Amino acid sequence: MPAPTASKLTSAWNAARHQPNGWPQFLQAINIQGLRGWRGETVDFRYPVVAIAGVNGAGKSTILKAAAAAYRAPTGGRASTYSPDDFFPNTPWEKVRRVVLTYTLQLGDRAETITVRKPTERWRGGQERRERPSYFLDVSRIQPANTQIGYGRTAQEVISRGTTDTLTAVQVGQLSRTLGRTYDTAHIDRSEAKQIGVLSQGGVSYSNFHQGAGEDSALDLIALLSDAPNHSLVIIDEVEASLHPQAQRGLMTELLRLAHDKKLQIIMSTHSPFILEQLPDVGRVFISVDREAMRHVLYGVSADFALNLMDDERHDELDIYCEDEEAEYFIERILAAGAPEVLDRVRITPVGPASTVMTLGKVATERKLPRATICVVDGEQAAGTDYHLLPGLERPERVVYESLTDREWEIVAERLGVQAGALLDAKDAALHIPNHHAWAGEIARKIGGTMRPSKVWEAATDVWVRDHYGSAAAKEWSEPFVEALSKQ
Repeated sequence: MPAPTASKLTSAWNAARHQPNGWPQFLQAINIQGLRGWRGETVDFRYPVVAIAGVNGAGKSTILKAAAAAYRAPTGGRASTYSPDDFFPNTPWEKVRRVVLTYTLQLGDRAETITVRKPTERWRGGQERRERPSYFLDVSRIQPANTQIGYGRTAQEVISRGTTDTLTAVQVGQLSRTLGRTYDTAHIDRSEAKQIGVLSQGGVSYSNFHQGAGEDSALDLIALLSDAPNHSLVIIDEVEASLHPQAQRGLMTELLRLAHDKKLQIIMSTHSPFILEQLPDVGRVFISVDREAMRHVLYGVSADFALNLMDDERHDELDIYCEDEEAEYFIERILAAGAPEVLDRVRITPVGPASTVMTLGKVATERKLPRATICVVDGEQAAGTDYHLLPGLERPERVVYESLTDREWEIVAERLGVQAGALLDAKDAALHIPNHHAWAGEIARKIGGTMRPSKVWEAATDVWVRDHYGSAAAKEWSEPFVEALSKQ
């Protein structure tokens, strides 16, 4: 479930988007050609906060570094101007050349394309970049202070020559919510090149020499984002680093809040499903690398899908990708009725929208995914050669709820332990709601008690598969999965 602050950010994004009171400066897309295995693929940014996931070597850091070089920093302030050469230099082992970075920038109501390239020895086109405050936080931010040589000397230098930035009560509250601890005060002592974060808790103050890496990085991040000008671009590599799951969720809640309040654009990389699940679908991007080292940019992926592809500890033999959890259970019950012997050999994973499932289907058909894969989309989609359709000509909720007879609903009521009349009335009322995703929740609400919406869907699906669809149809539908497993 997305973070509690996601809905407010989404509403503002949908209402204002690139208007002056929204995000008038926005990095829309990057096309990367000739750099670290990229062959002209484009990555779109479709939401103010985007998390990019993928296995090591997929190219997440390349995207972040390319994004950091999209703009020039305004004079004054703490934002930096990054050159592509800062991130992609020549080394004794490789020469960087024949590279083209193409940026699509939104400037109010118009889009503009900027190209930065390195045909041979020098980067060209950097002077054409637009001005925007940009901040890049790489993984070095989590290096514990007590591992830094000369920390004591640094501390004395900061104290004698530096300045102090005291966090406001609001900022201290953000830090406390992120880490799930209550801090009294926080401040950062800075010199020209060094900074020391100091926290106070229960009347005791301690610097980042005695803080955990998570406290240190969260303090620096909250302070930076609070100080950043409105409309800034903030790029964070491995945003979850050194944070436990609760703190990851807390951090995402605060990042989405700050993105809304200051109209920031935040692009981050992650390996964490806890980070991905805090974002709406439109804020998730997965970089998949196939067996031929081709990259596929997938949008709106589920956290389960991302974890599935990033985890090699697998014992099943066939991946089945579908759109959502309702489709996942639908497929499971049909296979249980038509080919129960395959259930312990497959993994069914909700991926996201039909477009993402179809993209994966094409890659799977070309045998470029790490494991054997069959993709399944809802029945209202057009038939295709790269994916299978669920039974019926509609979304599974409509197929099940609208086709069950009153007698079959009575059997559902028995399974749920409720009165048949009450369930039929609740079902009739729910089906008037245009959004089919809300039907199970509305039925559960109307029949009262502590009924979970998922339990309503599961009971209705069980009865539909057994008594309406039937074992013969289920067996026929399951044949492609049986055949795929026979080839393993």
